[in-house]
Amino acid sequence: MDQVKPKIIEIVDDRIQPYIDTITQNKDALILQEAEMKKQSDEIKSLKSKLVKVESRIEEQEQYSRRTSLRFHNVPVPTDNNGAVITPIDTDDLVLRICNKKLKVKLNIFDIGRSHPIGEMKDGKISIIVRFLSYRQRNMVFSNKKQLKNNLDKIFIAENLTKHRYDLINRLNTLPRDYNPDKRATTHKTNQFLLILANSLHFKLHRRSAIIQASNENEK
Repeated sequence: MDQVKPKIIEIVDDRIQPYIDTITQNKDALILQEAEMKKQSDEIKSLKSKLVKVESRIEEQEQYSRRTSLRFHNVPVPTDNNGAVITPIDTDDLVLRICNKKLKVKLNIFDIGRSHPIGEMKDGKISIIVRFLSYRQRNMVFSNKKQLKNNLDKIFIAENLTKHRYDLINRLNTLPRDYNPDKRATTHKTNQFLLILANSLHFKLHRRSAIIQASNENEK
């Protein structure tokens, strides 16, 4: 019996060894695969980080290109004696009338680079986007927009923001009062919100997590 036992062990070992070798090979292959997956994951994270930075720079450049532009909303269009809209609509003249008569800012046609309607006409009113020839002229107009308060036509002037920054405003406006005490956000209301807009895709304020958390809780 003692002579048979080693022989049995040898036979068993011979039978088992191929499986052990296979397991070892699979284990080594798995280790290599995990290492490759980690490498790919790190590369993806790096590419995502670079993409965010590129998108941020593009968005900031787009906003910078709009620095001399403003949007005029609820601007009544001129009509004839029969109530028909006079076409083509002279948006330059409509903007200058608002600036000179309502804002008391003296401008002329040479201060405007270009203007045109945006969106559809509603109740005889249109929105106009206008590009001034200099930031100084644009800022004079925007700084005096308070003169439009309580005007009968409800004309108002807004900054010409990128879609991303408009989305930020809309998101902030949906937050509970605790996170947005003024209830409605404007692009010129608080230094903190201006910083949110200025940083665009990178929310570098300490309220970033609070804003996102509050928004998520509000959506539940």
